[in-house]
Amino acid sequence: MNKHIELKRMALAAALTAISITIDLFFKQLLGLPNFGVPFYAIPLVFGSILLGPVYGVLMSVIGDAIGVMLSPYGYLPLFVISPIFWGLLPGLIRGKQKANWARLGLAVFITYVFASLANTFAIYYYYGIESATATFYARVGLIPLNTIIMFFIIKELEKKLKPVSDRFMSPQLKTEEL
Repeated sequence: MNKHIELKRMALAAALTAISITIDLFFKQLLGLPNFGVPFYAIPLVFGSILLGPVYGVLMSVIGDAIGVMLSPYGYLPLFVISPIFWGLLPGLIRGKQKANWARLGLAVFITYVFASLANTFAIYYYYGIESATATFYARVGLIPLNTIIMFFIIKELEKKLKPVSDRFMSPQLKTEEL
């Protein structure tokens, strides 16, 4: 692949990662709950995973989580990185680069949300015990339908608004002058 194209992809991945970190830190500060957040930080990760592919999605997730932990006063608990990895990996695998396939987008967000919630519940169980895991599990499960719908519509609108940009990255034959 052309170095110019790869540089553009890395720049987009870096920008989406920075947006994800900003959203995550904002909600953690707003809610004041280090172990229970909202998944809206994952919107740029899902978008990047679909647009750039699951490899970029996972890299964005791991880097974003590492930087977010460094900027957060809560400390690092390694099992909590599994959830962001799911957000970066699964949408790109499930939805792929199919343009305007809204049903697959909804399915990708829902399935990923379930896996991410289970991963976080497991991490809470491991670090804090069964009582904490059980208490947060019911809240997580209850929020899946509403947050899935919110995330679906935000990502759908992002794809529509950023169509000229995304078409360049989704095209099978990328040309340097197009980027």
